[in-house]
Amino acid sequence: MDKFQEIIQKATRQEVSNNTNINDSLESDVVQATGSSLMDGLKSAVSGGNLGDLTSMFGHTDKNTLTSNPIVQNIISSLSAKLGNAGLDGGTAGGFASSIIPQIISMISNKVQSGDFNVSEIIGSLTGGDAGSALDQNGDGKVGIDDAISAVTKGKLGDALGGLFKK
Repeated sequence: MDKFQEIIQKATRQEVSNNTNINDSLESDVVQATGSSLMDGLKSAVSGGNLGDLTSMFGHTDKNTLTSNPIVQNIISSLSAKLGNAGLDGGTAGGFASSIIPQIISMISNKVQSGDFNVSEIIGSLTGGDAGSALDQNGDGKVGIDDAISAVTKGKLGDALGGLFKK
């Protein structure tokens, strides 16, 4: 997660410095809001069992493709609201969020595809270190055949595996 935070901070600070509509004094607030929106959105996707969209998201580096991903859309919406609460006008907040979130996810996706980041480690860090908990469909604390059957019948496992092996 430290590497995630570095990417988020570097990209956000650069984007703020290039955006004349955002006062430099808000940089710290914007960096914090961007990081929390991104992490909260990813955690929500994992806890909601949305592994298909999550792995699909990390399988794409094209910013236009990323903006159609429901997880990315939720993160953009969350960040826009947080930036509005921090004092940015709606247009600036929405434009910034729509630009920075796909940019950061694209950077992370590049690291996943190059092997610098591992999807299971990402999921594990989002679930408190246990990637298996994301696969525990019935919530009994164990990943077993009943979880696999449930995941396949609900389509989540197939979606997740499909997303992992797409090129």
